[in-house]
Amino acid sequence: MPLRFPPPARARYRAALLRQGKKIADQLAEILSGARQPRHIAPLGMTGDGQRPGMRPEERLRAYLDLIESRRRLLDSDDDRFGRCDQCGADLGAAALDEMPWADICQNCSAELAHPPAGSR
Repeated sequence: MPLRFPPPARARYRAALLRQGKKIADQLAEILSGARQPRHIAPLGMTGDGQRPGMRPEERLRAYLDLIESRRRLLDSDDDRFGRCDQCGADLGAAALDEMPWADICQNCSAELAHPPAGSR
């Protein structure tokens, strides 16, 4: 069975995932060591699974690290779920993955989560 992504794309996505993971881990370490004051951390492009209202900054960063690590594991194992929406299974596309390889949701599902239909809240 052929790989879903060619080796150059896989290497590019993996490198981006590792860079982003290091960036977030460094922020978390600074907050936990007291070298940096926690500040509001905006939603990080995650589905509602990892983000809850009232989360402390370090909790948000840990959830983000978990997401990045789970995406890296999917990519490394050539799991077909990497690069697909966790909600509907749609292919996220190369352009989206090049920009944000840790993406776990498509634009349509993201819009639905942000603005649920009337009566579904």
